[in-house]
Amino acid sequence: MRQGPEPDTNRVLAGAERWVRLNRASVPTAASGTWPGQPDPAADGSLVMVAGWEDGHPACAPFVASDGGQVCRSCPTSLVAEVMRSGRAEADRCPYGIRLLAFPAPAGSRDSVGVLRLGTPESGEADLPPGRAVLDAARRLRTPEDLLAWEADQRTRGAERRRTAAAALAQMIATTEEFHRLYTAADRDRASVESSMSRLDTLARETLRESEEARVAVAHALHDTAGQSAVAAHRFLEAARASLGGPRPESAARHLDAAQERMLAAIKEIRTVLNNLVPPGLEELGLVEALKIHIRDTVPATVAVDVNGQLPRAEYWLEAGLFSMAAEAISNAVRHGRPSRIRIDLRASHGRGIITVTDDGVGFDPAAAHRRTSEGMGLIGMQRRAGWLGGRVDVVSRQGTGTTISITVPFEGPDPASEPDESRAEKAREP
Repeated sequence: MRQGPEPDTNRVLAGAERWVRLNRASVPTAASGTWPGQPDPAADGSLVMVAGWEDGHPACAPFVASDGGQVCRSCPTSLVAEVMRSGRAEADRCPYGIRLLAFPAPAGSRDSVGVLRLGTPESGEADLPPGRAVLDAARRLRTPEDLLAWEADQRTRGAERRRTAAAALAQMIATTEEFHRLYTAADRDRASVESSMSRLDTLARETLRESEEARVAVAHALHDTAGQSAVAAHRFLEAARASLGGPRPESAARHLDAAQERMLAAIKEIRTVLNNLVPPGLEELGLVEALKIHIRDTVPATVAVDVNGQLPRAEYWLEAGLFSMAAEAISNAVRHGRPSRIRIDLRASHGRGIITVTDDGVGFDPAAAHRRTSEGMGLIGMQRRAGWLGGRVDVVSRQGTGTTISITVPFEGPDPASEPDESRAEKAREP
């Protein structure tokens, strides 16, 4: 069922265009009767479309983005030029089969032409509007007032389409920026993961090296100390046996005494190696008591040592790491600082265990000590071990002012639910 006359007329006007000739020879003024809105006469004399389907004509606008776009933009120019020359209405077809009707608009103008595009490329003649609608559309464009109203309506619709397009473009830009941000973040995460993997590889190599060095050190310690003492004791026992069957049996007692002395030395040396591997008291009594035992056995009586504070019990490997670093800090203070007093403070804060070793010794330059390998290896070892545990070692020292070494590592006690019932009951009975 065909639409009424007014919708058909509006459909024709939706595909209309207005073309003008840029004329240097005439200056448009109200007095001269030239149609208001004509382009600047200072421009050249070419034909220019000033309103029409480029703001959204449903039949032809899609061709602008296709191979026929340039053709569609300029196809009526020869027809428009003919109308301007003759001053009469003319008809033609575009390269895609659309009928074109051109006429002076407003009526009588030689520099302004209205063009109606009738039909669509797909439908051809079947979609042509009725003749009355075409005539009504032509009458509107030939009246100055109606032509002005049509141009205003075209520009309003075009502005709305441009605003919609601008909003869509802004959304596309925002989406693109968001994609770029996500890509950048993903790239940073990838770099972070690669860096973490590299650190893990380094940690694995260092752990393997440390383990191998520790194994070799234990083997050398047992061979060079307890092993030699045991061999000597065996030889003295053989000498004692030989003496008992020989001419001087009284010398057997002296050989037995020497063998006993060597066996006692071997036992002491084995205990020393074991103490280096497993600090005495650490597993049974905890970190503070193990440090006190270590201080009693290694720190000269001329140095006063105060141990203050406490840390909750943790996994053995973590307590062993803290003990090793604290023992190294104490050893460095005694060997290099020549202090009269050492203070050791232990505390837990915000999920981190902190051990501070402070001495009143001669102090040193930490940067210079790192450069001197023989003096800096203790600090480097502590910092490396702390890094493996996810923590750090801070050194504050200056010549003549003593030294403070702070060891900080993530510190969480064992899960009470994972402890044996006897252990939890024993802790419950503690005061």
